[in-house]
Amino acid sequence: MSPLAQAGDVSAVPPLAPAGDNGYASAALGNGILYGTSLDGQKPMRWRAAEIRFGPGVDLFGLGAGGHLPADSSTRLDYVYYNEGHPDNNHRDGYALQMAYRQKLHPGFDLELAAGPYFSMNRTTVNGTEKDDARLGGLLSVALLARLDQYSPGLSIRLAYNHVLIPGAPSSDALLLGVGKELGATHVSAADAGSNHGLWLAALGGFAQTNQSGPGKRLIYALEAKKYYGPWAASVAAIEEGDDGVRVNRHGIAAQGWYVQPIAEHWNISAGAGPYLAANQRESGDWKVNGLISLQLGRDFGNNVRGFASFGRAVTFRNKNDADLMTIGVMQRFDL
Repeated sequence: MSPLAQAGDVSAVPPLAPAGDNGYASAALGNGILYGTSLDGQKPMRWRAAEIRFGPGVDLFGLGAGGHLPADSSTRLDYVYYNEGHPDNNHRDGYALQMAYRQKLHPGFDLELAAGPYFSMNRTTVNGTEKDDARLGGLLSVALLARLDQYSPGLSIRLAYNHVLIPGAPSSDALLLGVGKELGATHVSAADAGSNHGLWLAALGGFAQTNQSGPGKRLIYALEAKKYYGPWAASVAAIEEGDDGVRVNRHGIAAQGWYVQPIAEHWNISAGAGPYLAANQRESGDWKVNGLISLQLGRDFGNNVRGFASFGRAVTFRNKNDADLMTIGVMQRFDL
């Protein structure tokens, strides 16, 4: 289930210096194919492929500072949500962590190469049994960025190719087109900047959807406590996923670590992950350790109040009863 938002507190928190020199965020849509293991031929993505990525500039192993990288190049650590469309009998999406290398080719064009682990979940039916097949593989990306600095500094059109390689599962290729923005010139507010004593309490609610056919959406709600440490945060949430009437009637406690990327003044996007200890009354009712992965868009309203919208995934690691969690919420800061 998801958690909370962040961006700066306009009234009580001093402004943060500009975001990192190579901070970046983008969104893209496109089309592609799945092919290979267990598939009879190629399966089109039906123009539903999509990705959201964001991340800070990092100097990997000090290569930049040591002069070991070419001029006009940079490295970045990207957090990626990738949906591979809806080919027949496959609904695969997941989360990747990529190291990205960017090289200026021309004043108007940059080339980007990125690679890293990709944790995917695929709702599919194999030998008559439906499951939410969770696997770890790799996501490789190549992108050409056409700069639009004349309209907004750091703005670009992103034309990207993604290749997914997962042992024991189909591979995929896709072309995506979207927009991206460098964030180095964006002045933003930071959560708890100048004060690490604030605790944020949040209430959130929305809908949950079990990732198998049959159950419909049901109401979900949670209470959460969150603490920020510069661009990082930690949260603990009590979650009630509701009852889908068939497979899931789950509640529990989740702890997540977060990376928070400001994207504009008073706005941020963040990624969180961590363990989710929960009991499903439509299974054995025993408490089991699951996982929770979240993406969140946050907005600061001032007066120590923030709002947020989240998309999360409860992962059981048992190829059944995973769930998508879509929530909105509000949070209030309390000084300790």
